[in-house]
Amino acid sequence: MALTGRRLEVDRIATLAVLPRESAMVVVGDPGSGRSSVLDAVSNRVSLPVVRVGVNGSESRWPLAGVTSLFTALDDPRATAHIAHLLQTGETAVPVTAGLAAAHDFLDAVHALTLPPTLVLIDDLDRMDVESQELIAFLAGRLAGTALRVVATVRSVPSDGPLAALPALRIEPLPSDEALILARTMAPEEANDGVLAVLAAETGGNPGALREQLAVLSREQLTGAEPIVLPLRPTPTTEALAALAIGSAAGRDLDVLAKLALVPVAKTTAWDRDELDDLVGAGLATVRGQSVTVRDPLVRSALYWRMPARDRRAAHAALATASAESDPRAAAWHRSFVDDVPDVVALLSAARSYVVDGNVHAAIALTERALHVGGGTEDELVALLGVAEALLGNRLLGFAARYLAALRPFRTTAHEVRRLRLQYSAQYLSGDAVHADELLVSVDATEPADVDAVAGLMAMVACFRAEAWELDQAKDLLHRVEPLEASASPHTLEITTTARELIAAIDGTLPSDTDLHDGLATSVLLAMSDPALLLLAHALSIAERYRSARRVFALVLARGPQTAPVWTEAARYLTAENEVRSGNFRQALRAIDVWEAGSSVVERLREPSRAIAIAWRHFAEGRSADALAVVDRCLEHRSTSRLWGATAKLHALRGRVLLLDGRLEEAAAALEAADAIGRSLRNPAVLRHLGDLVEAYARLGRIDDARTITARLAADHHARPGRWGALVLARSLALVADDTTRDTARRRALELFQPHDSQFERARTFAALATVGNPAERPRLGAAAAAAYEAAGMRRPLVTPAPAAAMPPFGTGPSLRSAPVLSASMPGTPRSAPDASAVLTSLTAEERAVVQKVTEGYRNREIASSLFMSQRTVELRLTQIYRKVGARSRSHLVALLT
Repeated sequence: MALTGRRLEVDRIATLAVLPRESAMVVVGDPGSGRSSVLDAVSNRVSLPVVRVGVNGSESRWPLAGVTSLFTALDDPRATAHIAHLLQTGETAVPVTAGLAAAHDFLDAVHALTLPPTLVLIDDLDRMDVESQELIAFLAGRLAGTALRVVATVRSVPSDGPLAALPALRIEPLPSDEALILARTMAPEEANDGVLAVLAAETGGNPGALREQLAVLSREQLTGAEPIVLPLRPTPTTEALAALAIGSAAGRDLDVLAKLALVPVAKTTAWDRDELDDLVGAGLATVRGQSVTVRDPLVRSALYWRMPARDRRAAHAALATASAESDPRAAAWHRSFVDDVPDVVALLSAARSYVVDGNVHAAIALTERALHVGGGTEDELVALLGVAEALLGNRLLGFAARYLAALRPFRTTAHEVRRLRLQYSAQYLSGDAVHADELLVSVDATEPADVDAVAGLMAMVACFRAEAWELDQAKDLLHRVEPLEASASPHTLEITTTARELIAAIDGTLPSDTDLHDGLATSVLLAMSDPALLLLAHALSIAERYRSARRVFALVLARGPQTAPVWTEAARYLTAENEVRSGNFRQALRAIDVWEAGSSVVERLREPSRAIAIAWRHFAEGRSADALAVVDRCLEHRSTSRLWGATAKLHALRGRVLLLDGRLEEAAAALEAADAIGRSLRNPAVLRHLGDLVEAYARLGRIDDARTITARLAADHHARPGRWGALVLARSLALVADDTTRDTARRRALELFQPHDSQFERARTFAALATVGNPAERPRLGAAAAAAYEAAGMRRPLVTPAPAAAMPPFGTGPSLRSAPVLSASMPGTPRSAPDASAVLTSLTAEERAVVQKVTEGYRNREIASSLFMSQRTVELRLTQIYRKVGARSRSHLVALLT
């Protein structure tokens, strides 16, 4: 199993191993933190010979047993004689000088060995005998001339101990997202994701404790059929870590900490502030605002279960009384352990308020407790529905799905529609197909509020069907909504209208902007709800109206705290998707970074939308292998196989990355998979895979297949015309043209581009024509492709491989900038183009700075801002540069420097 997280720790140790000089490091980590796993990863990573020294706990009573193990592991036949000499010296030395003499004898013995540069990894050095610890610490500070690099792991480093002077690397607990990924790799496939998220949080990012908890929980608990008892019962790793953490606490501080461990979170007003400050100073408690909690959930677990049950119940009763007025949410928690019939609704109401406040840890603890003591009454289920709704609103999908699964159908229409709305939303946002079998039969609703709820549910599911490209089913649902619209609320009517617009956009029939919402008037848009605006903006983006979509997305994001987190995150993702579709990768990268920074980590890399965005970022930054790894990982996930639209997008992206990497057979297979899924989709601008498939076939020599796909693309484009379709169709026709029409088709493909068109598609056209063109044209087309890639925002210019293409290798040439469209009649690059260094030496320092900015992808306005000059000055400098180097244009200047 690959090591989850710890990349930085492994990198730092591996760097130490390859340094030219001998050095040492102490790796400090709590029990269960994965110290041994880090050493395993290092030993598999470095090229040096590795000596691994383990510790036998039963030998820790024997003096010099650890040193003996070290010499035995070293690959030198003289090591055995040195062991005997050290043991004999230790027996005969005077006690006062024994330590120093043994240390120097040990150092001399190591110097006498003939070893190549070697990495020594000592696991659990602090469990060795004391004499060996002191000798190895002495050696670690004097390694010069030994050829050894020593790395030792320990649980702690006392300030007065022999290891205190050595460089130390602390292994911190795993972040919550990496802990969740680790839990997924360890748990059975049927484990509930929300349960795994609970375990990842409650084990504090400790891999050992997480592994033990997964082993002791029942199958019913792992699948979510039964609640989890929180705090978790302690395991050996928990006890060991707690013993280290609270070793310095005693007396009154420990008593206060034990009582604090009885509640997930408490208000500071109910506690003595001086006592809390002492605990915070000792690193045992955390105070945020007016809330206090035990810092480490594993320490809380050990303290909670260490208290006898009778004492624990009495403490709960006392704390419930003390916090009744000042902290009613904590009082509800304590009362659930005291009352014969706990108030489950109060517990769940408190949990919901914790979600709203952003304290998810406390909310989950109270909700699990409610499930444990509840009776499953209708009121309790309604309250649990409120918790799930709050979790989903904060986009905590795993937790929301975990509690939605605990609900059963309601008797009342309003509550049942609410449950279905949340269930379908969680399924869709998680990347699963929304079957909505409950809507296959007519819903009997007579009250206006119930009719409105049913109409809203159908409109929402219609949007999900449209996103899955099931347009007939989506249209059927909206047709069933029509009789209900007379009793529908303005919000439901608004959603229904924008759902129809989304369907029309996917079908390629969206009306013009002037026919939408009073010409997209700002006053009308400001009055619309967040989900309606998102549907409208998404429809505009699909219809290739990127500027209008950008404006509508901005309205949602500008609302700030007024917008629920789920809508904010959706706006951020769809904004990034809009920029990718427009070919503006530079802005797309910024949008993806903002989205990732502001989104929940609990579901990272689960939904296809997130995987596609992250893969696009890797792709745009030139990391094709990372992009493919993300896509492949998402394709392997069981839920994406049921969401066909997302699966098709993943295959299409995979095919595009492989195509631009020159792996043509694999690219064709991936694009064929996308085509098989999206065959029924008649709008070519949605999936955007046909142009890539034509190019893959053409470069493989499968011209007949390429012409067949081109004919399909032409038919679809003529039925649903769009700018992207026109550009890609022209490129495809150029790739499949015969000898009599090839020059005309290529000229048409190049001249069709306008300044506002996608620079990425422009670059694709240049690069594709370079791969199949004659050798004389390849240098010019390759340089133009690289410049257009840079203009699109590719941080490293992508170049489609071609055996004879004179294009700069990936990431090795200077950055290039977009150029005016090159027509077939434009003269090629001169045969004796001047050397780039000669060009630059003829320029002044200021002119060279301007040239550098041009090659880095800056426009004139951006150059002026970065160099603190006016835009007019930049234009003058460029004119002087053109005259000095003989360049005819910006693109020609780029070509001269390639």
